[in-house]
Amino acid sequence: MARARNIKPGIMENETLADLSHSHRLLFIYLWMLADREGRLEDRPKRIRVQAFPYDDVDVEAMLDDLNVKGFILRYTSAAKDIIQVMNFSKHQAPHVREKASDLPSPEQGTAKVVPSTVQGSACASPRSPDSLILRSSDSLIPDSLIPEEKPLPVAAAPAPTNVQVLQPKTAKAKTESQMANANTWDAYADAYYDRYGVAPVRNAKVNGQVAQLVQRLGADEAPQVAAFYVLINDSFYIRSSHEFGLLVSRAEGIRTQWVTNRQMNGTTAQQIERKQANLQAGQEAAKRIMSREGRKENEFL
Repeated sequence: MARARNIKPGIMENETLADLSHSHRLLFIYLWMLADREGRLEDRPKRIRVQAFPYDDVDVEAMLDDLNVKGFILRYTSAAKDIIQVMNFSKHQAPHVREKASDLPSPEQGTAKVVPSTVQGSACASPRSPDSLILRSSDSLIPDSLIPEEKPLPVAAAPAPTNVQVLQPKTAKAKTESQMANANTWDAYADAYYDRYGVAPVRNAKVNGQVAQLVQRLGADEAPQVAAFYVLINDSFYIRSSHEFGLLVSRAEGIRTQWVTNRQMNGTTAQQIERKQANLQAGQEAAKRIMSREGRKENEFL
């Protein structure tokens, strides 16, 4: 699935990032595209260079060191694998809910690399370990300076509460077969919709009812496949409506026929079939007239 990332205007005003070169800034943004939904990617400079700068001769290894020293990323090792964590990634990015979960260990499970800064005049120290980075919320896309440890203020002892009712967590109810069928149908449609349009389709109470109708009319097995096929139809009528789910329900049986026959029906295809049918009918009528004339001639000789 394609990854969509956000670029906020605040990045242009970031003075720390401005100390770095244009290539550094581009690399930082490109790392968002390469990172998974948790902001992590394998620390493989050669591969990153091919992916981010296929036409430029740049030293990605050195730039990653600089971004690490400046606090924009964290380079660490875990399970014999070198990994990069983009700092504050989850705060500034909103990955799609269906984007694949990260399979890379978190910084807390690894050991941070200690690298020298290649940025002239840099006074930043390399992070000692992931646990030593204490971050505060900021729109600067980088962690603020380390917060000094403060002693907690004394808290007055409070009397123990009495007659406290402990609430037990509710047990989640298992989904019924119809609910599972509805969920599978919507997931198939939503995945195909996102792949085509790059956004998730709207789902509300009205759409939920339409999903249930489609499953009732086509069945739990066919409804998901027809829903995904519908989004692939390149008919101008469906495209103008952005393949809304209501059209799928209103023409469910016809779209199912196209899915079964693996033949998309659009305006051009319909006209071709119509002309073919008209030609066939004209040929049949001409053959009948010829046979009728030959029959009359045979009767004249009797």
